[in-house]
Amino acid sequence: MPQILLTNAYSPEVLKVVEALVPGGFTFTALPEATPQALMHAAPQADYFLASGRLRITADVIAAAPLLRMVQRTGVGTDGLDADALRNRQIPVYVNRGINARSVAEHTVLLVLSLLRQLIPVHTQTQNATWLKNETGLRCHSLQGKQIGLVGLGNIGTHVARMLAPFDVQRVYYKPQPLPAGAETELGVRYADWETLLATSDVICLLCPLNESTRALINRDTLARMKRGVFLVNTARGPLVNEAHLAEALHSGQVAGAALDVFEKEPLSPDADILKAPNTVLTPHVGGLTIETFTHMMSSALNNIRLFHHGQTQAIEANRWM
Repeated sequence: MPQILLTNAYSPEVLKVVEALVPGGFTFTALPEATPQALMHAAPQADYFLASGRLRITADVIAAAPLLRMVQRTGVGTDGLDADALRNRQIPVYVNRGINARSVAEHTVLLVLSLLRQLIPVHTQTQNATWLKNETGLRCHSLQGKQIGLVGLGNIGTHVARMLAPFDVQRVYYKPQPLPAGAETELGVRYADWETLLATSDVICLLCPLNESTRALINRDTLARMKRGVFLVNTARGPLVNEAHLAEALHSGQVAGAALDVFEKEPLSPDADILKAPNTVLTPHVGGLTIETFTHMMSSALNNIRLFHHGQTQAIEANRWM
């Protein structure tokens, strides 16, 4: 039977959820540990890669997998795949387009509110029986009336824009190709060029893909061009932000607060600059991960493999990346 290899290591509890979703007629295996060595060892037996997590699918991994027919990402990120090596082998890559967009959007709005309302420090002081009602409230900010700058307006950004509508905020966005005027009106957003978005937004949400033009998009220079006291949220990709430069801006007060669900290097190192910076909300890349979303994501990805294996590629063509 063809083998599906999960290119990640999950706990037994999580693996049970995945194994219950594997289609009949396939064998399934996961890595014992999420290391390049474990992936290289398991690759030769795999017909399909169920690509999940941070391990890179390198040219060496692809060369070590002579049976490989297709790579299916559990999400949408493809920056960890060696596209040239896959193309040379004519191995197609499929993604799970939009599968967790709503979940990431919910997390984005959660982080925006957590920053503005100082949720983490307020919770901590209250849990410690420190009751500072007025002093606490006067450190918080209302979301109403703020300008929210959305960097990127794909599936996730569109959901964020819709979710923010009831809060009576100004929603501006930047992307290389602006939406048609009718689509902007329907969504309630307004296009702003990059410099205007940086200079005028009260909150900036990073919602764009990672590529060579967006790597380190947020750096010392762009941070200096933002409105002083801006709040920054990143639920997209960690390397969009130079974390050392962001930490500097947090210490100086140029950035009033930052909420990050993704990081330059994951998992976070104990000596990461961002851990020493003030006014942060940090979560471990869980924006797109709830029990409902995880189950739906795995079910969809495994079903794509099943359809591909049985030659029903037309049904999954919209999810083909390469």
